[in-house]
Amino acid sequence: MKTTWLVTITVTATACALAVLAACATDGETPTALADDASTPLPSAATGDAGGDAETGEDASVCADDCEYYPSECIDDALCPDPLFGGAVAAPETLDVRTNVRAIAARSPTDAWLVGNVGAAAQFDGTSWKRSVTDTQYSFYALWLHGDAEIALNDPKRLFTRGLQTDAGAPSADGWSLFGAATLPSFWGTSRALLYTSWAHAESTSLWIGTTRSTRGGLWRLRDAAGGGFALTPVTLDKCDDFVACREVYGIHGRSADEVWAVGPRGAAFRVTNAEADEPPLTGFETDTNITLHGVWVAGTNDVWAVGSTGTVRRWRGDPRLFETYDEVPTKQHLRAISGSSPSDIWVAGDEGTVFHYDGTAWSRVKVAGLGPRRPQLEHIWIPSPGKVWIAGQGVLLSLGGKP
Repeated sequence: MKTTWLVTITVTATACALAVLAACATDGETPTALADDASTPLPSAATGDAGGDAETGEDASVCADDCEYYPSECIDDALCPDPLFGGAVAAPETLDVRTNVRAIAARSPTDAWLVGNVGAAAQFDGTSWKRSVTDTQYSFYALWLHGDAEIALNDPKRLFTRGLQTDAGAPSADGWSLFGAATLPSFWGTSRALLYTSWAHAESTSLWIGTTRSTRGGLWRLRDAAGGGFALTPVTLDKCDDFVACREVYGIHGRSADEVWAVGPRGAAFRVTNAEADEPPLTGFETDTNITLHGVWVAGTNDVWAVGSTGTVRRWRGDPRLFETYDEVPTKQHLRAISGSSPSDIWVAGDEGTVFHYDGTAWSRVKVAGLGPRRPQLEHIWIPSPGKVWIAGQGVLLSLGGKP
């Protein structure tokens, strides 16, 4: 695997501004702002039940580009869709194919959850995914597996829970209730922050939340409140500057409860150490790019990967401040997620149904089968064990050979 060390260049404020403008003009991948009330309607279905164009009658089986990577039928070495997404109209046991998966979290290989648009939720039991009825039209943007309970967030003012006692009346058929609001800092309303991503370590007492458009920093924590319920606290409040670019956070990950990494727009990357403390310190890193970074994966103590728009990949291997450039993933598609089970089992996913896998020797593109003309944006990767992977995004949930 070839790496190239970055060279840090000091430029004038005017040049920096021009560089940022250029990045914005070419990147175009700042996440779409999420509505605050978040009862987000689903877009019109692009395809009919059979997968063809509902208006033109075009044959969904016709492939236009990169056809060898999009076979029509599922095969063992391809990623294939799970029946959880059943079509343009959701059945009682399935999710609408227009639903965008916003978060995946797991306690074990036999207990995982996902949430998404318009109250979508589903659980994996090690054998199959099953829709979980929430009885709400609010979209979920964050997910916390809190002990034996599940907490899905539309906004810190609207927490929906399963397995917790609430006074919100009768729960849904699958046990979900509106818990209410977390205790919020006085400036939350004026911060204009919108939930975008979340992550929690199994041993952590916090759900880490990344936000967009915030005026007070992009990283927050949801924790148990002393008097019961939950409290939201800022981590990056008034700490964002030229050295710690933390105003918006698009990806979060860590290997332990004590260290968390985050990435975001304009090549932002920073680390939180002593992460369980009330005032954890932040360290910013130079990635030598103004391209948006969407996903981060902490592979080891001194091994952190970040992926972003236009096929951008960066890798940190212990330097006090610098990420390395990494040019081995052969794509210019926007990359949105990276994860792995080991140095010889790494997965990357992004736009146009693009997926790559690293086996310890080389990167190879992975086929995505059974989607007809659809080329969904893929945003989340869960690896329950070596050799097994789930990849989710816009109306799709994929696994190798279509097997659990």
